[in-house]
Formats: sequence, structure tokens, C-alpha cells
Amino acid sequence: MCLDALKHLAGIVSAITRGGEIVVFGSSSLLGTYPAADSEHEWIHRSDDADFILDPFDEIVGRIAHDAVGRDSELESAKGYHADIIRPIACENFPPGWRERLVPLDGCPGVMCLEPHDMAVAKLFAGRPKDIGLLADLIRTGRLDPAEVERRLISMEMTEAFIVRTHARLKESAVAGGKPLPRR
Repeated sequence: MCLDALKHLAGIVSAITRGGEIVVFGSSSLLGTYPAADSEHEWIHRSDDADFILDPFDEIVGRIAHDAVGRDSELESAKGYHADIIRPIACENFPPGWRERLVPLDGCPGVMCLEPHDMAVAKLFAGRPKDIGLLADLIRTGRLDPAEVERRLISMEMTEAFIVRTHARLKESAVAGGKPLPRR
């Protein structure tokens, strides 16, 4: 995903929703903090989608937005990118205080991006190899502090199994990024 594509998608969805807020999460959200990240991080550049949460969420508006810019839409056929319209339940994988740390997407009123450390916590919950690779790359380039990600991760309520999994994924990302977490 490139910044221009993200802004294009956000503009269309903003016109459909006519107010409210759009929260961008996932790797595309990094473009709010680091506008040139698409050219500097292969993991972002390769992505062909942006994840949007509409707030407030309305089922009909969500379907209209999906039809306009979602997977298999005419826009995706023409441009090669799309938006995934996600229900607000996804916010349960964001650490406490995430709303206060949202980053505005420059030039797109009402469009906010997850702060990178909050995005990292959500990526640790997903735990796909591409997520671990992205986090390692961000750590390696100094755009993500693994200690701060760990602090936010610790603040999350989760089962013991998820604690073990997410912390192992963070450790793997930090080691791959060249900044292992200190032993406790």
C-alpha cells in the first residue's frame, strides 16, 4: 500500500460514511506516522489492502463501503488495491489508551491511524510470519521500540496461552530486528 492509495481509499470511504471517524489499522496505519514507509519497508509496499474500522459502525454503510472499495470491487480491479471494512470488535486487540494515541492521516479529515506500537500489539495477536517480519524490520530501523511494545502488551487482558504466544512473537521480532528484549 502506498500513501496515495491509502488516501484514495480513505477519501472514497469518507464520502460514503459522511461523517464519523475512520480508524486505519494494520500495516497501512504506519503511513500516518511514517508517510514514506511504503518506499522504505517492503512489507508495507507489498500490501494491497488497508484495514478500516468505521466509527460509528453501521451495517448498511459498511456494506456500501465494501462494495465500493472492498475485495473484488471494480476499484480493486482497476487500481490493484482495496480496503477491508472491519467491525469495531477488532479494537479488542488494541492496547488500553489506543484512542488517545491515534495519528491523523495528513490531508484526510476524520481519518486516524493506529500509533505504530499499538499496531504492533495487534500484529502480535495475529502472529503471521509477515507480521513478525514487519515488526522485525520496524525494530531494525528504529521505528519501533520493543520495550514499549512489551509495556503495551502487558497492559492487555488475555488468557495465559495468548500471553505466552504474543510474548514469544515479540521476542522473535525483537531478536530478528537486532534488539533482543532484556531477560526478566
